[in-house]
Amino acid sequence: MALGNGLRIVWLDTYIGVMGEYIALKKQFQNAAEPVASMPPGGINELICCIEENVAPIEFVSTIDDALALIQYETDKRIIWISSGTLGEQIIPKIVSEYPRVYFFYIFCGYVQRLVEWALDHEYENMMKIVDTEPVLLVHLTRDMSNDIIKLGESYMKLLDGKSAEKCFVAAQKLEKNANAVDSLRNCAPLLTRLSMLEGPNGLIQKAQDLNGSQS
Repeated sequence: MALGNGLRIVWLDTYIGVMGEYIALKKQFQNAAEPVASMPPGGINELICCIEENVAPIEFVSTIDDALALIQYETDKRIIWISSGTLGEQIIPKIVSEYPRVYFFYIFCGYVQRLVEWALDHEYENMMKIVDTEPVLLVHLTRDMSNDIIKLGESYMKLLDGKSAEKCFVAAQKLEKNANAVDSLRNCAPLLTRLSMLEGPNGLIQKAQDLNGSQS
């Protein structure tokens, strides 16, 4: 079950179209430039499913109007936005000015430097992460969410709620492992820093289990 009950992820992409289905998205990855073209689409699909299972639903929309309608509907949710740079430039200024519950933006584009300059000009640098491909974006999103969930788990530990803390830490572990799996398909070294915090006899998962056991 996703831990971010008050969170939604809105992904605006002209080529996705059908909400909740990833076939078109996987085709995009297959058709993209190297090294993405050599990446099995299953790894991407698994990462998306892992985010939905452990963080929050990803709502896929194909038009700006549909994205805005979704933001307007989800009045009680904090929202993370994902889109291409082209679509983002068109709509992000309106979102920032009118919908503050959209609190962070992940943007992928072919010309990162130009979009970075645009973000700096609009003072968006603290609310935006810009990368050059969707797989890299997904890995960044996954690890950012893992970091947030670990912090949430640590808060539960301070409240002596070992059961809730363990759920957070196990979810973060799944996210980190899935991100590393996608990175391995891109011939990138795994990131083990957070896994070393979570795993092992002195890891956060074990500490939460110990706390939970002491209260049984």
